[in-house]
Amino acid sequence: MKQFLVFGGFFFTWAISCFAQRLIEIDLTNQVAYLKEHGRVILQSPVCSGRPGHETPTGHFRVTDKDLNHASSFYGFFGDPVTKQIVVPDADIYKRVPPGLEFVQAPMRYYVQFAPSIGLHSGFLPGHPDSHGCVRMPEQKAIALFEEAPIGTPVHVFGSPQPGREYWASRPTFHGLFHFALFGFRGPSNQQQEVYKRNRRAAFDRFDYEWDAKEKVLDRQIDYLEDRKDRAEGWRKEELQAEIDRLKQVKDDFDIRRDAAKDTLKRQWGG
Repeated sequence: MKQFLVFGGFFFTWAISCFAQRLIEIDLTNQVAYLKEHGRVILQSPVCSGRPGHETPTGHFRVTDKDLNHASSFYGFFGDPVTKQIVVPDADIYKRVPPGLEFVQAPMRYYVQFAPSIGLHSGFLPGHPDSHGCVRMPEQKAIALFEEAPIGTPVHVFGSPQPGREYWASRPTFHGLFHFALFGFRGPSNQQQEVYKRNRRAAFDRFDYEWDAKEKVLDRQIDYLEDRKDRAEGWRKEELQAEIDRLKQVKDDFDIRRDAAKDTLKRQWGG
């Protein structure tokens, strides 16, 4: 019984720590996001939060979904399908599409959702709150956050932007005043895809290694009790058999938890 309780406590502590050890904080006052591990900042990035009328919600949330190549369901731009130029940079699905143009959903790569239709993703930072509620980050920072923040990670959003304050801004691009992704964008570059695939393989290998190790610990514990039962007599044999039965039930539950965790990992990394 003692060994069972020790293992159960170990497993529960480990499961809780998987999510509790990391935290995303979004400081709207200073327009900065942090990824923390055990209270230590391991990633810091300037951000662009929601503009007036589309403010980013504050409060306590959790990462609910991730999408490498997400696109907005409501916002985007009108572009010329022939020249691949952005003609009307700020459009939504309710606006009438001008003749000769088409509506293109705004790309939101490396999307990390923490509230309904609200998430962190890569995008242009103009130096002031400008989004429709999401939190934009420079692409390299968004990639790092996407890879390091698993589903279930707590998210704390606090503060409010200061009107008239100048915040960190991305470098201008040839799009002039409007800094949208290229019209006709079809996804990350081949190099980015290869890096993502390598990281994905590493994440799944690490998952299998960690869960296999925990399963071996449980199997050894059962074998140990089986050996003791074979050498025991009387009531002690029955007591050890009861402990073995309980550990076998833990083993069944362990397999269920492993399958659920694997499904979460597949959702996180896509596929």
